[in-house]
Amino acid sequence: MKRSRRTALVLMGTAPILLLACSREPEVQTAEGLFTSVEACVDKTQNPYMCRQAFDQARLQAAETTPKFASVNECESQFGQGQCGTQQTAGGHSFIGPLMTGFFLSQMLNGRGAGLASAGGPPPVGTTKGEPAFRTAHNDWLKPGPSSAGGATALIRVDAQPDRAMTVRRGGFGATSARRSGSFGG
Repeated sequence: MKRSRRTALVLMGTAPILLLACSREPEVQTAEGLFTSVEACVDKTQNPYMCRQAFDQARLQAAETTPKFASVNECESQFGQGQCGTQQTAGGHSFIGPLMTGFFLSQMLNGRGAGLASAGGPPPVGTTKGEPAFRTAHNDWLKPGPSSAGGATALIRVDAQPDRAMTVRRGGFGATSARRSGSFGG
C-alpha cells in the first residue's frame, strides 16, 4: 500500500514538468519580402528557384483571393486606372478584379524540417510561401487575409516596401501571448 502511494505521488509531482516540457514549440523565424517581379526578388535574394516558386504560388492564389467587382470602373476606383481586368478562376468562372502587382515571399528559416535554402538551389519543401500582392489607388499594399467562415477572403493592408532586402520575423504558435506577458523568446 505504501509503495503505490509513493509511486502515485511521484507521478503526480513529475506530470506537470513533463507536460510543460512537451508543450513548448520551438520559435519559428521567417524571412519576408514584397517584390514587384521575379527579377527584383532574385536581385535581393540571389535565389531564382525560391523566387519563381513564390511567384507561381502567388499567381495561382491570386484569382481565388482577389475581390470581385461588378464593373471595371468600380474596381479602378479602389485599385487605380489600368490595374483591373477580366480574370478567370481555376473553376473557369470569369470576373472583374484587380491585377496582381507583386508577390509576398515568406521563407521559414528554422523549425521542423526547415533550413536556409542554398544560394542557387531549390529551398526545402514547405519552407517557401508566396502570396499575391495588390496595390491600391493610394499606393497601399494588400495581401489575402484569413478566410472567413463563408470562404470569402478579405485583403489586409501590409506595411512593406517593395523590392527591398527580406526582413526576419520571429513568431510561431503562442508568440503573441508570450510577447504580451513579457516572456523570453516571443
